[in-house]
Amino acid sequence: MADQTQDIQQLVALSRTMLEKAREDSWDDVVDLEAERSGLIEAFFSEPVQQEYAETVEAGIRSIIAIDIDIMELGAQKKIDLVGILQKMDQGKKAVLAYGS
Repeated sequence: MADQTQDIQQLVALSRTMLEKAREDSWDDVVDLEAERSGLIEAFFSEPVQQEYAETVEAGIRSIIAIDIDIMELGAQKKIDLVGILQKMDQGKKAVLAYGS
């Protein structure tokens, strides 16, 4: 079995990259990285965590959760921004239609 410490560190690093991409507004990259990370998480937890790595794995999981919360908050803000843009576009469309009537 591979060293689970290295594996969890890889997952944390991938999560940090996802957060960086979210901050850069590169949401397509976030989605791609999440797909990759999801597969790695599934593989990681396909075997029990060895007792000698339990504390490190727990710390890694806590880091991943915290990073995911940050990503979700950025995503929620992006959603709010997009809704505002769409509402403005709709108002513009209505104004054009009203003017054309």
